[in-house]
Amino acid sequence: MPVDLFKNTPMKRFYLAAPTRCEDQVIESLGALGSVHLITDYTIKGFKRVDSVERCEKYIKLQQRMASVLSALPPEKVTKKSVMQSLKESFRRPAQKEINLEARLEKIELYVSSTETAMDSRLGMLEKFRSELSRLRVLEENLLILQRHGFKADSFGDFEYVFVRAGFMNKAFSVKLQRYVEGTSVRFAKWPEKPEEDFVVIFGLNRDKPHMEETLVRLNFAELALPAGINPDPTQALEETRASASGIAGEVTSIEEEIRSIGKEFQQKAADYEPIVHRTLIVEETRSTFSRTETLSLVHGWIPAGRQESLKQAVEASTDGAAFLRFEDPGPDDEPPAQLRNAGVARSFELLTRLRGTPQYRELDPTPIVTVLFTVMYGMMFGDVGQGIVLLVMGLIFSRLQRDFLKIPASGMRRLGVILSTCGISAVVFGALYGEFFLVEAFHPLFVNPIQGQTTMIIVALLFGVAQLTLGLVLKIVNLLRRRATIDAAFGVVRLVYYIAGVTLAAKYAASMSFGVFTENLWLTVVALASLVLLFLSPTIEGVLRHEFSPGNTLMMGAAEFIETFLSYLTNSISYVRLAAFAIAHSALGLSAIILTSTIGLVPSYIAMNLLAMTIEALGVLIQCMRLTYYEFFTKFYSNGGVAYRPFLLPRIHGSIK
Repeated sequence: MPVDLFKNTPMKRFYLAAPTRCEDQVIESLGALGSVHLITDYTIKGFKRVDSVERCEKYIKLQQRMASVLSALPPEKVTKKSVMQSLKESFRRPAQKEINLEARLEKIELYVSSTETAMDSRLGMLEKFRSELSRLRVLEENLLILQRHGFKADSFGDFEYVFVRAGFMNKAFSVKLQRYVEGTSVRFAKWPEKPEEDFVVIFGLNRDKPHMEETLVRLNFAELALPAGINPDPTQALEETRASASGIAGEVTSIEEEIRSIGKEFQQKAADYEPIVHRTLIVEETRSTFSRTETLSLVHGWIPAGRQESLKQAVEASTDGAAFLRFEDPGPDDEPPAQLRNAGVARSFELLTRLRGTPQYRELDPTPIVTVLFTVMYGMMFGDVGQGIVLLVMGLIFSRLQRDFLKIPASGMRRLGVILSTCGISAVVFGALYGEFFLVEAFHPLFVNPIQGQTTMIIVALLFGVAQLTLGLVLKIVNLLRRRATIDAAFGVVRLVYYIAGVTLAAKYAASMSFGVFTENLWLTVVALASLVLLFLSPTIEGVLRHEFSPGNTLMMGAAEFIETFLSYLTNSISYVRLAAFAIAHSALGLSAIILTSTIGLVPSYIAMNLLAMTIEALGVLIQCMRLTYYEFFTKFYSNGGVAYRPFLLPRIHGSIK
């Protein structure tokens, strides 16, 4: 495997000074090139930062206004799709829409403003009519109650000698009403009209009206409200009310249709306008990274070394040769962006590396190593020919998706599909070594059956763990040397020596179970103890060499380094026993299927156990692989403090933007 495969793409720093009048053309050419990583925190004396905050805010507000108008539209009915239908559509590549539109931003703003005005007007009318329709519905219910009980609309109110009130009261309160009317001229009648309320009619002499008004307030009496001028006859009033409600309902429907029509037109135009607004916003945000004098604009950033000539040509074309461009190699204190350059299967496994962070520019990219180790660990824990084939098929399906599936981006699903396919192949290989096919020992194992060879599986798992941790320590030394941290690299060698000596002693002790191995292999014991002592003194030695010696702090740091090295290396190594444990557990599911056979039958028991393995166990193995990769392996060398390479790229739109 070539060494360059583990290295990030070489970067060049560039400085570009161009006439301010060519600033727009420079931005367009850099965006079309799509390979420059712009720096936003670099200033030069005499140059001022370009402040595009107001213009950016203008375009952000425009985007927000467009989104606000879209959100005000009545919701459309969405047809639910089955999982299989969604999966089928995900294989179709979405149509690429070309926008061929001559549009000024001022024109877009005017259109959005006019649409907002039209929408606000109609939404206001709609709210008014809906409120009136709701009032008429309530009036219709009240009139139906009056009609049922033979009351007229003019039967209630204040008269010369008596008062009459009608309304609704909670059933619990209406029971108590009798106590409040005792000793007065007031009488009442009630009917159960609603689940929790009674329709109550109260009448009495006017001399008792003040007392009853206080009582009704206390009992939360909701008086029946009838509009002035209503027809006294409930039947005729109902006909008039229903006619009015029908007319208003028609107005509501008409206005809703107008809103939908406006919304449909806006959605069609917004699909064309929004990319223009979004692109212009990117341009203005990019402009804010420029520094400027009265006549010159300066931009600074990084570019892959192989793209220097392309940048030269783009700058010359956009400025007619009136620009200054200079390239420099990264300095020792620089931290250029890291561009990973993996291909094939390893490109998909970049997902695992990026989840842990971006490697530093001078660090080795661990993705190719992770690709091999992760795949082997998965197959070792989930070795089964039949289930591996299922994983492979699922992975191949996911890797062909062209659209988002179950709200997961298509690109993420494709990478996940490649990872799943690779793990499926590994499961098939280890399944052949274990002799398993859908939890059945279908043929003689090429290596060992995990259940029958548990000791062998544990030894192999530990050896794999030792090899992986040793590789991690070696990578740590290489990364430190690449960063020219020679002191740290020297202590990295000490850690490696301690680990190798400690593992050798532990293996000899496990073979004999006698403490005599430490005296019989005295030189290994001395090397391990001397390494621990050096690690304990490492902060003190580093402080002295760097003239930053502080006895208290260095001794505390040394003690922490001693304990962490002694304990973590031991626990990290033992942690790899889980590789054997999961392989044994997988084989044990086959035994469980045999036990269940007497209860539910042979075929159902194996179907149930295979479904359990393909869901819970397959996911659990994936989690364990990630844990071993991130916690045991990456902690030995990976600093994840790099800057991700983010090239400036402008979306392509056919048409002019002014």
